[in-house]
Amino acid sequence: MNEIHLSDSPLRTIPPLAALLAFERAATQLSFRRAARDLSLSPSAISHQIRGLEQQFGVKLFIRGTRAVRLTAEGERYLAKVSAALATLEEASRDMTRQRRDGSGELWISSLPFFTSAVLLPALPEFRRRNPALTLRIEATHQYADFNASRVDVAIRYGREHSAGLKFEPLVEVKGMAVCAPAVARSGLRHPADLAGQVLIHLTTQPRAWPAWLREAGLPQLVPRGHLWLDSVPAMLEAAEQGLGVALAMAPLIRSRAGFGKKLVAPFDFTPARGETIYLVTRSEQARDRRIAVARRWIIEAVGTAS
Repeated sequence: MNEIHLSDSPLRTIPPLAALLAFERAATQLSFRRAARDLSLSPSAISHQIRGLEQQFGVKLFIRGTRAVRLTAEGERYLAKVSAALATLEEASRDMTRQRRDGSGELWISSLPFFTSAVLLPALPEFRRRNPALTLRIEATHQYADFNASRVDVAIRYGREHSAGLKFEPLVEVKGMAVCAPAVARSGLRHPADLAGQVLIHLTTQPRAWPAWLREAGLPQLVPRGHLWLDSVPAMLEAAEQGLGVALAMAPLIRSRAGFGKKLVAPFDFTPARGETIYLVTRSEQARDRRIAVARRWIIEAVGTAS
């Protein structure tokens, strides 16, 4: 009678890919929090994955401190081998993706939701007129695009997250502009200090936007009448148009929104001295890709029109 020993199978010793990715990110960043940000997970999920690896191997991979973590000797050795293995998998995946893209008549864009509605969609008819054979697929999201694990060709994002192999081109600097319905503006909203009598509309993905704006306005201690939290820019602007409070919009792009100046107005001129830059992000290796060149020209022209 033949006996099968499952422990003899090499696959039994390979941990889940999610655990390896969590370990690699945490070991590279020496931070569970930053690893969680990179992988769009919670720090507790990262900790759980790494604890599973330590239990599987019977060794400690990290020395955990109150404010930081560092690798053990075993963790250092494991990181070197895991990094090499993940790099091999990444290159294999890139080769497959590159083969698909080379013969594709599609272009995948990952864009900030408001940028999509204010800049890309109004310019879409012109893109179709110029490029009838190229199909656009646009994903409106605040998540950072994963160029290694997704089909994204072009991303439009705030800030320059460090990532090897990516090219960042500045598109436009945006600043927070307070906007509201005309009736709210007429109710006595003439200066930033008057926001004390208003409801501030917040975007859940940008909880520090209003506090930073108020600090720039010299009003760090201002207490508004209330707060309203919404999970998307369209919903936030719609709430402002309905007179539910005052929102922060991206200037100058907000001026291209349909109804700006009628349904939605800027009650005062103040904008912060410092803004944030929106970048066009592509793979460095695609510098000569015709589809990318076409998209770059179109997006730059669309930003010029919207600004």
